[in-house]
Amino acid sequence: MTTFTILKQDLIDLTEDNSSAFATESLQFIATTELRLSRELKNCPALYKHATSTLTINDPYITKPSDFISMISFQVLSAASTRNPLEYRDISYINEYWPTRSTTSTPKYYGDWDDDFFLIAPTPSAALSIEMNYRKRFAALNGSTATNWLTDNAYDALLYGALIEASVYNKNSTQLQVYQQRYKEAVETVNAELQLKRGDHFTR
Repeated sequence: MTTFTILKQDLIDLTEDNSSAFATESLQFIATTELRLSRELKNCPALYKHATSTLTINDPYITKPSDFISMISFQVLSAASTRNPLEYRDISYINEYWPTRSTTSTPKYYGDWDDDFFLIAPTPSAALSIEMNYRKRFAALNGSTATNWLTDNAYDALLYGALIEASVYNKNSTQLQVYQQRYKEAVETVNAELQLKRGDHFTR
């Protein structure tokens, strides 16, 4: 089984850099690669998450999940539990559509207020339930979390991505080009496998 400890050692062995400074920086190499892969891997079930909450009357702001990357679907449930999708709009549109936030009704739109909050409009008039389906980050590898989906299913992509970051750190342009190509091939392979699994699922 591949683990966080093995990954760190592989980075040291392949770069032939066993300095304490490199060991410290390698934690950031891994974290950066995890975030990159969370954006580049498609149809990965480990990145999908479902969350529910309840609207607060007179409050047009909704806190984003801490692991949120992008929205798949955002729905508000009526009193009869019918799901009604909220449509994404930019903030300028929402401000024009619903300029007086103290006025309430049933929400129809949402937008990115900032990194931490969504703004919805109209401002909620009832404490209705909401459901978010979104793409999240992979569970971060660290001293407490030894494995995640990447170590179990896409170690080559994780390793080569971290080696790209290590090559930049070490200013090794030759190795950088090699690892960029290997990373690209690994990501393409994983995406092809995920697409195949997705196709098999729909066929069944």
